[in-house]
Amino acid sequence: YSRILDFLPPEFLHQLFIKTLQTKILKKKADFKNLKINLLGKKFINPIGLAAGFDKNAEAVDGALNLGFGFLELGTVTPMPQIGNKKPRVFKIPELSAVIQRLGFNNKGSEEFLENLKKIKRENKILGVNIGKNKNSKDFISDYRFLYEKLLPYSDYITINISSPNTPGLRDIQEKGNIEKLIKNLSKIKKRKPTFLKLSPDLSEENLTNICNLAIKDDFISGLILTNTTISRDNLFKKPVKNSWKMLEEGGLSGKPLKDKTNKLIQKTFNLTKGKIIIIGVGGISSGQDAFEKISMGASLVQLYTSLIYEGPSVVVRILSELSLCLKKKGIKNVSELVGKNISYD
Repeated sequence: YSRILDFLPPEFLHQLFIKTLQTKILKKKADFKNLKINLLGKKFINPIGLAAGFDKNAEAVDGALNLGFGFLELGTVTPMPQIGNKKPRVFKIPELSAVIQRLGFNNKGSEEFLENLKKIKRENKILGVNIGKNKNSKDFISDYRFLYEKLLPYSDYITINISSPNTPGLRDIQEKGNIEKLIKNLSKIKKRKPTFLKLSPDLSEENLTNICNLAIKDDFISGLILTNTTISRDNLFKKPVKNSWKMLEEGGLSGKPLKDKTNKLIQKTFNLTKGKIIIIGVGGISSGQDAFEKISMGASLVQLYTSLIYEGPSVVVRILSELSLCLKKKGIKNVSELVGKNISYD
């Protein structure tokens, strides 16, 4: 599947994929009784979601859900339209099933995003909205507040993205002092929906502990999304890569090399929060085993993106059937019983 496509620019392929999904031509059957869960006051048909960054402008919702996802996270959307960083800005590393990208929150802005959301027939669709600040914004708090209030009526949950490595200064919001300021301000919003913070895998021990304590204490935060892409390149050089220059490109790394890093963070966070908050696990999921591990370590839901690029649209149903089968073999009646139990896959 991927060899034919390796010759085409990744961003062009992505547009092609979105266009294909808009036709709703792809329909995958995904009904697994032991994967149905209730969370956030909603009935999820399964715990596998599409990560933010894929459908930035909410353009292909029905088509994406047809692939078998239990929920979608749309965006990242910013108040004003943004073209993002200079191209080329997406680099595939097929040997490692990884991608490095520095898109920089390219999106058509909140007006168009909202129009697209309004057109969607909502029955039985669980849609999260991922919000970010504009690159040149003077006041990040007002950006988040503006988006939160504007998109609230049309979303099932809202994710505050403070961890993309491709917007200068964005990750500083995770620092002690800055994060409190943001949460304190957003907490004043009268109407609210379940709210998640999306964190960086490169977060310091101190900042992670601080955010976990904040999440337990503050009822504004429903949970944490672990994690965004990494700027670390630690484990990239274990095997030879044809275009090794790509590994030195700036930007966030996603895919298989991110898996263990996010798993450790999920486990650590689950222990720090004593399972009191919802964790959504993201990073390197391309099999039922990968999903099983993240859930077993403490994630109630998981999301994927990069494996969709390498393995194509059928990856979602494959992961679901592998996960469902594994639960049966282990004698686990429902996937929710696996959360945080630290059961090994083998």
